[in-house]
Amino acid sequence: MTQILSAIVFLLTVIHLGCSLRIPAADLSQLKSGRTFDRQGGFKIGPGDEVNVLVYGEDRISGTYRVSPTGLLAIPLLSPMQATGQSPSQLAFRIKNALGGLIKDPKVSVSLTGVRSFQVFFNGEVQRVGAVNLDNRTSFLQALTLAGGLTEFASGRIVLIRKIGANQTKRFATSYEDILLGKNYIDQVTLESGDIIIAE
Repeated sequence: MTQILSAIVFLLTVIHLGCSLRIPAADLSQLKSGRTFDRQGGFKIGPGDEVNVLVYGEDRISGTYRVSPTGLLAIPLLSPMQATGQSPSQLAFRIKNALGGLIKDPKVSVSLTGVRSFQVFFNGEVQRVGAVNLDNRTSFLQALTLAGGLTEFASGRIVLIRKIGANQTKRFATSYEDILLGKNYIDQVTLESGDIIIAE
């Protein structure tokens, strides 16, 4: 009898600890978009990404370049310029302006040829813990599928940790069931570079 009571007390303690260790988080409906995509849904350039710069009639400048880890893009004839956080069209406009004093009426186009900056991280009760590289818009459900889905021990609560601003992060939570059902706003939520997804 004493053993049974001890087992019950132990089980209740584990349940209590499991509840108390839940990550505090706001509802996912309060989530705002981050810095990976612009308002039109276009991808913003990040560190490590490869861009193809085409300056018509200028083979010495045209080529494929990689953005440095600090976000700078080095192009012949120009000083290194900050590329992180810009869309390809915004970067093309900046290059065109910078070339204005060197080339008469430069025509510039920029395309993103290799995405390396879009990385998200999985932890907790997922089959594959760790970093996953993405190269296009990815929904919550797609991301969890890439992580192999939830383990048999998962409670079904999913927490997203996202960087907001320069030095702040916020936590948002939803349920796996709501993600599967695509409830309301969830289908509109896409991951951003640096997001951390924790399955409890």
